[in-house]
Amino acid sequence: MENSFAQDPFREEDAGIEDVEDTRDQNPYTAMEGYALEDAVGERVGEVEEIVYDAVGEILKYIVVNGRAVPTDGIEVNAEEGRVRVPYRREIKESAPTLEDPSGEFDRALRAHYGSPEMRG
Repeated sequence: MENSFAQDPFREEDAGIEDVEDTRDQNPYTAMEGYALEDAVGERVGEVEEIVYDAVGEILKYIVVNGRAVPTDGIEVNAEEGRVRVPYRREIKESAPTLEDPSGEFDRALRAHYGSPEMRG
């Protein structure tokens, strides 16, 4: 089964976007809010507080846990059990940038934090 959440949520054409409308009513992923978040080894590290969705590009960009943004590339969602697993270690998530207004600059900072292979679980 193909993981529809596996595509890269960061697009170069979004780099110049500064203002993002509140598109919560257009976000098909809000059902994940409240799901348990597990790190790469399956350890519970928090709960999904918020979902950041690019309605124009129809892309799930990141999830927010304990005020920290986590990219959605490579996540596994188990709706039956209400949990999301990310391919990052707990320490990486805990040192991630806190959520700011979604913009190209914030996306680049987030990508730099999570981007290197040693950051993966």
